[in-house]
Amino acid sequence: MAGLAIVTLLTNALWTQQVGPGGYSVETFVPQLSDDVLFNPRMGLYLFYPPQDARPEEWFMQIADIVYFRPDWAELNPEEGVYRFDEWYGPIHDLWVKKHGKRVAFRIMSQSMHSKGRYVTPKWVFDKGVPGVAHINLYGEEQIDPVFWDERYLDVHCEFIRRLGEYFDGRPELEFVDIGSIGEWGEMHLARWTPEQLEETGYSESRYVAAYRRVIDAFAAAFPRTQVFLNVGGPERLTIMDYAAQRGIHFRQDGLTPSGASYDVGEWLYKPYSRRGVVCNFEFHSGLEEMRQKGWDLRATIEKGLSAPISYLNTNLGYYRTLPEEARELLAQAARRIGYRFVLVRLDYLPRFRLDGTRPGRVLLTSVWRNDGVAPCYDSLAVEWSLLDAQGKTVATQLDFPPNPTTRWWPGEEQTLRSVMRVPASTPPGEYRLAVRMLLPETGQHIFLGIAGRDEQDRYLLCPIAGMRAEAAGAVAYEEDFEGGQTPWGAVEGITVALGPPGHSGQASLLIAGTRQ
Repeated sequence: MAGLAIVTLLTNALWTQQVGPGGYSVETFVPQLSDDVLFNPRMGLYLFYPPQDARPEEWFMQIADIVYFRPDWAELNPEEGVYRFDEWYGPIHDLWVKKHGKRVAFRIMSQSMHSKGRYVTPKWVFDKGVPGVAHINLYGEEQIDPVFWDERYLDVHCEFIRRLGEYFDGRPELEFVDIGSIGEWGEMHLARWTPEQLEETGYSESRYVAAYRRVIDAFAAAFPRTQVFLNVGGPERLTIMDYAAQRGIHFRQDGLTPSGASYDVGEWLYKPYSRRGVVCNFEFHSGLEEMRQKGWDLRATIEKGLSAPISYLNTNLGYYRTLPEEARELLAQAARRIGYRFVLVRLDYLPRFRLDGTRPGRVLLTSVWRNDGVAPCYDSLAVEWSLLDAQGKTVATQLDFPPNPTTRWWPGEEQTLRSVMRVPASTPPGEYRLAVRMLLPETGQHIFLGIAGRDEQDRYLLCPIAGMRAEAAGAVAYEEDFEGGQTPWGAVEGITVALGPPGHSGQASLLIAGTRQ
């Protein structure tokens, strides 16, 4: 009798066979896609000063798990050497982190026309000799703003950044910090500065760029474990933005309109830099009522924003409880698309595996994945397969690191993984279920997927699979007779499979030829 004994796994050929070992056909499981909003790290919508009495069931609490604040520098550092971090952040932490389980982000501003105070930068800074200029805020009152490119300002402010980092860096709930040190609201422009004021204070492009670089360096040093965002400008400021990217700083732009963000940064800046590891962030240019007055369509604005590889979006459209239903639904749709959204497209597997009580069983899996979001993932994640018994107890696991790392799973592209799960030899025969989850193994943080079936351990329950009792037979994992004149074996591209002349015994053999890299 002719036969074939396979001791090692020929992956490329075996994976495409029409009938698997033991005569089992390869089956395909297609998970149901989910409509859930995924609260994953390094992505999501965020709430701009949400109501203090917010309830978990309210619509805006269901689509965003980051809260965002923009205090004045003077509020946190009213006197030299006096830092009110506990007084400012303590209530935020108690309400939003401890009670509601939200993440936190913020920007500390040195200039803001929206502030009602005379000093956004603390008065004591000017008393120390930092020069200032007078501007009028939105309420018709005078404000004194610092000369950002003056070394005395930079000395004082960089010390504040250092102290800020000492207090906040590395907090697990801190999602990101914005640079708010230079310009109106910390954005990369000098609104309200007249040509005369620029001339009188010694402004030059080189001094402006040097000031930004010093602030960027200060934030990079103070927040090595926290994402830091720079508000970006036009192509004439590229030297600043590129330097920020080199220092590990990310990009945001606060001027999203139906025609795109200010300076069209979503196209020429975000798209190339997002593939260099720079996380991208947008904020609406105007609230919903002002958008209507300008004739701007919210749907078109959101769609334009999501055409860029953004991981974050501020929901600054106005008071959340009075926003119309259409705006709420559009934001909910954006929450389902923003950032990365990994889905298991399909799973090819053998519905049974062999257990002989002496050697581990093997479960062969081919899975196809896709990123249904609009942005890359910025963490290298692992895929963990589990085999569960009827009581949900784990009997076997397999941790796989995708050969093409998840940081390169670009939106819309499919990725194929091949896995072999070893099942302990002592596992009893019976009915089992496959499950999968994605995680960052260094921290153990689980990543939510865009498919149905998540359990309380963030595993996604997939298809049933049976462990079958088989008698141990030496080292033969599989045996087949080729004397019937036909073979169920197929081959991948570049490999040929055909019946051949007598082999070591019997009247037929299987010839496998070709090369496959």
